[in-house]
Amino acid sequence: MSWHSSINGQSVASLGLMAAATVGIYIGIRELLKPYHAANINYPPLPKTQYITQDTEDSLSLATLEKLLKHYNFSIRETAAKIVCDRAINDDDVLLVLLLGITRRDYDERMKNLRALAMLTDQHTLHRLNTVEGISAFVKSLEQCVLTAEPDPDADPNESMIDDISFDEYYLRDIAEKLCLMFLAQLTEKFDVDLVVRFGFVRRWLAKQPWGPPAKRIDNFARYLKYRDNRIADICRRLRDSPSGRRALEKYGLVAPRQPLQPKLLQSNLRAAAGAGEGSLSAAAGSSSNTAEGDTLRGMAAVEAATDNSLGDMTTDAMIQAARDVLTVLDAVVSANSGRAPGEGDTGDDASPTSTTTGSRAGQPRPHSQNSREEQRIRRQHREAMVLNDGTRPLRRDDIIERDSDSG
Repeated sequence: MSWHSSINGQSVASLGLMAAATVGIYIGIRELLKPYHAANINYPPLPKTQYITQDTEDSLSLATLEKLLKHYNFSIRETAAKIVCDRAINDDDVLLVLLLGITRRDYDERMKNLRALAMLTDQHTLHRLNTVEGISAFVKSLEQCVLTAEPDPDADPNESMIDDISFDEYYLRDIAEKLCLMFLAQLTEKFDVDLVVRFGFVRRWLAKQPWGPPAKRIDNFARYLKYRDNRIADICRRLRDSPSGRRALEKYGLVAPRQPLQPKLLQSNLRAAAGAGEGSLSAAAGSSSNTAEGDTLRGMAAVEAATDNSLGDMTTDAMIQAARDVLTVLDAVVSANSGRAPGEGDTGDDASPTSTTTGSRAGQPRPHSQNSREEQRIRRQHREAMVLNDGTRPLRRDDIIERDSDSG
């Protein structure tokens, strides 16, 4: 039996050595062939990027952006306009030039700068206008609207803006006046009315409106706030609810001054309030709170709806033209800071991207839409488009296919 055991042991050892040799040869050949395998693999080409990155936007010079704004492709013009807006809204010098432009006496210059500001700002960048220079410029622009308005020789001095409670004259006002009121309505709704009162909105514009004869101004103003739901009424309600605003309205005869309580009447009111009980006081407080909250929500909805209607009237051509005006201001600001004449130099795409933001506040963040990764993806997604035209026929709108899916 010993020889049989020896043969079985030798067979097992031989099989083990053969298995180990086989595995070693397989691994060795595999390692030897790896370089040749990697060199001969044909990977599919990666798709080209369908949007421009932030670094690409910052590297574009003003001359290049001006050429893109004149491009025949609608999507390229729109994208260039957005880049100009993103760059201009973060430049303090550009905003100061535009705010100075809306105070000029020339109507066309005021409208050009007002449309540029309307295109530059949104709810995320509105705080850039809530400054001393911004509020002062809008009030001065409204005053220029009053000074440059042509007087109506057939106007009756006894007529007022509230003679007919079913007719709202606001929508027939001049667009320059409506744009200024749009900005002030949004600023007072989002921040406060102290700066508006400080720079004489009541004295320089509101008190000069046709409120009728002096004896009826207070009643007409109260009826206007009761029956109107436009931007003027929204601003006036916030002025009335503010201590400084109410003092200004009382000073110029639009609100009746509050009469101080007499001592006896004050004591009777205190006794009546003390005997009313906690239940009635709580109910009254809840009712006033609900009423105030409802008025606030209605005012916000009215401002948002009016804002959407006004900005929706701006066509694409008007938006592109406003972007060109902003680009001109950008070029002038950069030229003043660099000491060259406007339009000279800056012809290559290798210009420094920081040259267009000279004078900005230190640490000024980018707009909110560029801070969030999801917002940045959506912004880039909306810029994607395919142009299906081989050049044998004129480019039409239906040749451009824009991406509208949410998949990124």
